[in-house]
Amino acid sequence: MKLNLSQHARTRVQQRGFYENDPEIIYKIGTLVDDSMLLTNKDVDHAIREHKREIEILERLRGCRVVVGESGNVITIYNASRKTQKRLLRGTHNHKKPQRWVLPNKVRNTT
Repeated sequence: MKLNLSQHARTRVQQRGFYENDPEIIYKIGTLVDDSMLLTNKDVDHAIREHKREIEILERLRGCRVVVGESGNVITIYNASRKTQKRLLRGTHNHKKPQRWVLPNKVRNTT
């Protein structure tokens, strides 16, 4: 979600040493308090745990290949050898990165 900052908020962000996207981060993971969001230690700890889980998953899946058919069905998944990775990346096959990879909800563990 993209927050629209008022001119007042933009000025305060600059004056107080925040980055332009800081309000969005606070809004995304903070705790609702009255009509505002507060980023508590608990919120930060929870977000860090979630990101660490995602990093662990990425580390575990490093070098894996998933083959997807035109219908979007997964055909197979395997650990590609270095030789296979090099061959695939050399251009002997079409390789495109999707616009954005998103982990499925089961893996994300959004609790």
